[in-house]
Amino acid sequence: METAGGCKSLVEIANTMHARGHETEFVIPYSSPVAYEVNCKVTRIPVPVLSKEYIPYGDIVLTNFYATFQPAYEAWPDQCVRFCQGFEPLWVKDKDFAVWTYSNDVPVISSSRWLDNQLFLYTGRRSTAIVPLGMSPYVFHPAEHPRPGHAEKVILYIARDPKLGYQLKGYDDFLKSMEILMQTYNGKFIVDMVCVESNLHLPGIPHRVIGPRTDREMAGLYRSADVFVSTSWYEGFGLPPLEAMACGTPVVTTNSGGVLEYAKHGYNVHMVEPKNPQAIAEGVREVLTQPLLTKKLMKAGKKSALNFTEDRFRQSIVTALEDIHKKRVNKKLGKKRWGFNWM
Repeated sequence: METAGGCKSLVEIANTMHARGHETEFVIPYSSPVAYEVNCKVTRIPVPVLSKEYIPYGDIVLTNFYATFQPAYEAWPDQCVRFCQGFEPLWVKDKDFAVWTYSNDVPVISSSRWLDNQLFLYTGRRSTAIVPLGMSPYVFHPAEHPRPGHAEKVILYIARDPKLGYQLKGYDDFLKSMEILMQTYNGKFIVDMVCVESNLHLPGIPHRVIGPRTDREMAGLYRSADVFVSTSWYEGFGLPPLEAMACGTPVVTTNSGGVLEYAKHGYNVHMVEPKNPQAIAEGVREVLTQPLLTKKLMKAGKKSALNFTEDRFRQSIVTALEDIHKKRVNKKLGKKRWGFNWM
């Protein structure tokens, strides 16, 4: 499981179901590292590609990605549930196949209303439930003491390597926006760039490459920044901007879809259209040079973030899964067995 919001959400679901007394199993490829603490049973399949014979029975078999849906559906069609954290037909090459994985008579749980709208647009179906993700307010919260002002502004950015298939995260757009900012912003700034897969760089831009190992370290980076920037083309929900808002950091984000679940331009974020480096640069410059705007975004951002917590997500997702199971089969005594697969 890579270090990413989608994988983290799956672990939270599995751990929550395990804590509720359900027999829970996580199925992953043999070579995948376990980046998060998993409290339930973890099964590594002996091959790099998931196939139906390696999927154990579960009253619920939860699939998270279009590539894992077909083997799960072939193995246990009556037990399958799709957990949609990103609408793959928007960016994968085999678009028709990705649409097919949503077109079957299988319950879909979406993490935002925007995702539900994409589902309806492409398939004519609606989600069985919409369950927004959430952050931990015990980890992601404002600093106890105001950060002292300084001449060099800090811009925080999470980079994903476009060469590894993450073009939709907008790294090239961010690089171009920083080149524009160098020409239009009179003050000094430095980019703190969190690299997930590789050591990307920003040629000609003052920057530091950082690799936080825990959520608490990431929260510290949010709190130390003057602005957090997100440049995604598509996000099913988008946890990082929400985490930054919870830490009291002003956010400049593209309208990547799922962020609309909690983000509103001019109220709690500065929002621009995707794939527009000029607009991104102008948004960052406005936040860095307009103290009244910054304070407004910080105040509203902190308030909005409290509506999207991990506890609320866990409670809602468990309720959704249990409701799906109750509607499918007659009530049974004893524990239920829950299966999860990720690839």
